[in-house]
Amino acid sequence: MVKTHRHFMAACAVLALFAGGRLLAEEHKHEAKGPHGGEILEVGDKDDHHLEMIHDDKAGKLTLYLLAKDMKTAVAIKDAPKLNLKGKDGNKQLDTKAVEAKEGAASQFEVTDEALKAEPEGRIAITLADGKKHNVNLKHEHEHK
Repeated sequence: MVKTHRHFMAACAVLALFAGGRLLAEEHKHEAKGPHGGEILEVGDKDDHHLEMIHDDKAGKLTLYLLAKDMKTAVAIKDAPKLNLKGKDGNKQLDTKAVEAKEGAASQFEVTDEALKAEPEGRIAITLADGKKHNVNLKHEHEHK
């Protein structure tokens, strides 16, 4: 009886570890690369939008994709995001440009500037379709629980 109880407890422990690891992986899956191979940033809104960011430091180019909660579906907005950069030469604001806008809205935005030849620091100011404004840190900041 004791031996059976130990086997049962061991099996429960293995299942708990597996389930816990699976839940942990699902909770942190946004840390993976986006559909275009870029870094995922959390917008922090009620609908859990994300920005995928691709930084080409050689070209001084930053490409942003606005994605839905599933981190696959593109979400179009009318107002192009702005980059508010902090650098050794002071602060600088850059306007992104919509790529392939349809009916005045786009989900992909780009900007090229000499300041982007270094690792960008600062925030992305974005206004979602519901009119709410958000500031997204350019560096991935996620609170691990």
